[in-house]
Amino acid sequence: MKRSWGSWLSILAGIIGILDTIVVTGLKGGVNLGTILPAGVGSLFLLWGLWGDKSRNTLFSQRFPGLRKLIRWGIVLLLGSFFIIEGLILWNTEDRIPEQGKVLIILGAGLNGEQLSWTLRERVDKGVGILAENPQMKVVVSGGQGPGEWIPEAEAMAQYLIGQGIAPERILKEDRSTSTMENFRFSRVLLDQLEGFDPAEPVLVITSDFHMFRSKILAERNGLNPVGVPCSTPWYIRPNAYLREYFAVVKSILIDR
Repeated sequence: MKRSWGSWLSILAGIIGILDTIVVTGLKGGVNLGTILPAGVGSLFLLWGLWGDKSRNTLFSQRFPGLRKLIRWGIVLLLGSFFIIEGLILWNTEDRIPEQGKVLIILGAGLNGEQLSWTLRERVDKGVGILAENPQMKVVVSGGQGPGEWIPEAEAMAQYLIGQGIAPERILKEDRSTSTMENFRFSRVLLDQLEGFDPAEPVLVITSDFHMFRSKILAERNGLNPVGVPCSTPWYIRPNAYLREYFAVVKSILIDR
């Protein structure tokens, strides 16, 4: 049977997704939603590419002639929303840092026991540079304790900052959060206790580049005025991170309040 060009594209996309999971897992990307998702989505594309053309002549398709069209339009809408959201993620990454920033928030990104993960160390190191240039600036380190972590992420970040010469009195620890929404909700509670804090003033937010768009949305929902200070993502996990973030953005837009 001769396949349509759409089927060949679906097959190609499926193979790429599955290979991506294999390669990234092999490069110590870990087994998580971000690494598994491309294989899952890729498998669906692969099945559609192999089976889609045959479905025209199946008994099920003949009984439900509108089903194939419905599936096709569903795929079109899914891809359309994907490209729009990914474009917004790429476009809403970095902002101009104000000269007189008073507050910095560093979002957690996982620990290995009590040691900062590579991603989290990148974020905290960037924070160290900003804090060194702004000696009056306060910093909120935000992150609770997750599976495989011996202490809260906020505690580990605070210890690292102190080890880099940041005075303890400049550090506010938000150690209860388990999601990005909670990062900002609980950080806002701490900031409201600071004398002279004005939520309308810019608040610097350090997180990964792919995570910045969603972080700014959720910061604004908590009444903050975020300024993005992104950290770059390693090339070998970038496709996985951006793919996972699409679903996270949809979830945050619809659910996180």
